[in-house]
Amino acid sequence: MGLVSATNALLILFCYIVYKQILSYLSFRRFEQFAHRNGCEPPPPGPSKWPWSLDRFIRVLRIGQTGEDLLDDYLCSAYKELGRYTYFGTGPFGKRSVQTIEPDNIKAILATNFKDYELASGRYKQFSPLLGKGIFTTDGEAWEHSRALFRPQFARDMINDLDSIERHVQALFRAIPKANDGWTTEFDLMPLLFRLTLDTATEFLFGESVNTQSSKNPYTALSGQRGRDVGNSRIAKSKTAMDYDEAFTIIGHYVYKRMRYHFLYFVADGFEFRNAIRTLKGFADLYVRKAFESAKHDIEKRPSATDGRKEKFVLLKALVQDTQDPEKLRDELLALLLAGRDTTSSFLTWVFLLLCRNPRVFNKLRNEIMSTFPPNARKSQENLSFASLKSCRYLQHTMLETLRLYSIIYVNIRVAIRNTVLPIGGGPSGTAPLAVKKDDAIIYSTYALHRRPDLWGPDPDQFRPERWEGRKSGWDFLPFNGGPRVCLGQQYALTETGYVIVRMLQTFDKIEGIGPGTSADEKPNKALGVTLYPRDGIKIRLRIAND
Repeated sequence: MGLVSATNALLILFCYIVYKQILSYLSFRRFEQFAHRNGCEPPPPGPSKWPWSLDRFIRVLRIGQTGEDLLDDYLCSAYKELGRYTYFGTGPFGKRSVQTIEPDNIKAILATNFKDYELASGRYKQFSPLLGKGIFTTDGEAWEHSRALFRPQFARDMINDLDSIERHVQALFRAIPKANDGWTTEFDLMPLLFRLTLDTATEFLFGESVNTQSSKNPYTALSGQRGRDVGNSRIAKSKTAMDYDEAFTIIGHYVYKRMRYHFLYFVADGFEFRNAIRTLKGFADLYVRKAFESAKHDIEKRPSATDGRKEKFVLLKALVQDTQDPEKLRDELLALLLAGRDTTSSFLTWVFLLLCRNPRVFNKLRNEIMSTFPPNARKSQENLSFASLKSCRYLQHTMLETLRLYSIIYVNIRVAIRNTVLPIGGGPSGTAPLAVKKDDAIIYSTYALHRRPDLWGPDPDQFRPERWEGRKSGWDFLPFNGGPRVCLGQQYALTETGYVIVRMLQTFDKIEGIGPGTSADEKPNKALGVTLYPRDGIKIRLRIAND
């Protein structure tokens, strides 16, 4: 009896395997017919030598040990080795993928054929412990709802409200260590910039800042302070403001490991990661509850006359009017907090590292800033606005050139949800369209795209803001993505970054590099987390201006 049962089980298994193979064959035949109808030709295979690209997968896992640069030595080098900007590959267990940095292909993925693609399922698995089902991890109706929730808020004229940024810039200045010779002492600017953007982001989102920059000793608990800071908020008393800053750093480290490990993402887990997530979720929950209570109080109390002052815009207060789901609000706010802190701080860090490495650009930029915003404006931000920052052309060119060289979100993935077509990359010459099979992953790297010499000239690795004079960018420049999922906060990020640059260069007239990567003849080391940032920070001295 047992032998018969075993035989039947094997027969069922054999039939199932045959059935799946037949389905796979029929699916592939339909795909071939689809490709033929659309005049498609296959792209070249990738540079891997082992089946399923296991050699490249293992190489990615070992990058931390070998000292290779994932972007320069792995992603960019593959395109150089092949002499093509689109190629085909297979991942572990035969997962098909197309790697491309063709502007026309990226346009098709993000805009023209937007509905043919969705986020890779891995993104949700990698980010969901922190972000849940929010705007950065969902597709379809869930994403459309999140997008509709945020779009009106980022369209407001809050971009022109720079008073809160000025307060935190002043806190930054107080945190910079001064010497007695007209210079600062040696210090690392990067952690101060990360605290600055966390402080501004929490004020914009929650209406009050965690003020990580407020104490001379940044590791002193802020819960006992008075005034408009953490002490008057209801942040968990067991946590300090610096705990939240540290939690973001820990989460960024683990999320990068989860992305690098692909389908083995669950290996990058542990108590430290989960504790950091609990810290940030508890922080956001606190403000969500407070917002609901405040909204209820506003409804119950009788309207009172205003004194004519414009009420400060608080994103959470606006969102509470549109949704009553506290968990969704928390997930969405954490997504924006992560984006607001990490992307802008990484952006600012690269700007000042590049200015440190390029004294000519620093001097030229400072001269234009002092011309556009006169010396007597150094102690007042009244001449600074969204419009005046936009009018300072070399400032804008400097920021764009920084984003070109060091794309904050350096690589992205989409998955085809039906058979579809990319307009270029197929055939021997690479000019024919190519067919994308349902479930194929499309991987595009803005870091590699922005360094193509045929698009950016013979010196794509050089920091030269002048290349933006008279240039209009298109799908060859995507620091904020494109299409329906284009970053909602891009103008806010550019405004905040421009504002900080102006205030810094009004205050300091010279920058001197001390640490690794700050000299022009030494390549800066990159760290990859949720964003791309300098691995060694920016160890510098600054000279206080007298003009």
